[in-house]
Amino acid sequence: MQKSLNTLIRFVLNREKPFFYHALDAGCRMRTQKSMNKLTMKAGKRVKKINQNQPLHQQTYEAIKDAILKGEIPAGSKIVATQLAEQFNVSRTPLREAVRQLTNEGLLVNNHMGTNVISLDQQDYEELLHCRLVLEKEIIRLVVSHITAEELLEAEKFIELSQEAFITKQNLMVLQYTTRFHEILIRACPNKRLVQLIDEVRSLLLIYRANILQYNDFNIEIVDEHRDILNAIKEKDVEKAIKKIEDHLLKDLSRGKEILNMDFFEKVSD
Repeated sequence: MQKSLNTLIRFVLNREKPFFYHALDAGCRMRTQKSMNKLTMKAGKRVKKINQNQPLHQQTYEAIKDAILKGEIPAGSKIVATQLAEQFNVSRTPLREAVRQLTNEGLLVNNHMGTNVISLDQQDYEELLHCRLVLEKEIIRLVVSHITAEELLEAEKFIELSQEAFITKQNLMVLQYTTRFHEILIRACPNKRLVQLIDEVRSLLLIYRANILQYNDFNIEIVDEHRDILNAIKEKDVEKAIKKIEDHLLKDLSRGKEILNMDFFEKVSD
């Protein structure tokens, strides 16, 4: 296990950013750059304007991130600063800070052509899922004996919120609540280096998870899997909890591969 973790740490810390630059988005592979720009401009018209009474850079960041995760700004599309500044009614300064935050999170990438939304790529997804699997199995092993009663109640609350969001087909809210569920478990881990590594991996996986959750039938599967994980933790059954998180992430791998199939992705995006 230690050898596997050491290899994983080297992979995450030394992972080259250019890996993303050459990835082809399964959903945009057949689109020209011209059509991508049209989609981006069309998305901007639907995006909510910034509330000038609150800090602009954070609101700009959240609004652009929301548009990316909803697919309103498509994966692989070029980011044009002048267009975004006009669409969100902000100056270049808060926009620049928002772009910097999104780049740090891995949702945007820079190359010689400028700034783009990260493309979706099956090999990238599989590598990230493998990293997450190795890390979260070890995290759950530690969490079982360290999580508090208050944290268990909070995790259960987000399962219920996820269920409600599924019923009302609020897919982005399902993403937020399922993310919070995992974050509660991860924060209960006493090994902060493991937490640091898993945070980076999960950040890079966010756009994939958002696309998985566009398909509402997947959401109830995920909610049920989270409930199984939590029940195993409540029972203080370490091996069962590890098995449940492993099953959940392997199913996530299968779900991700399905949405990366072009025909399926285009059906979801229509």
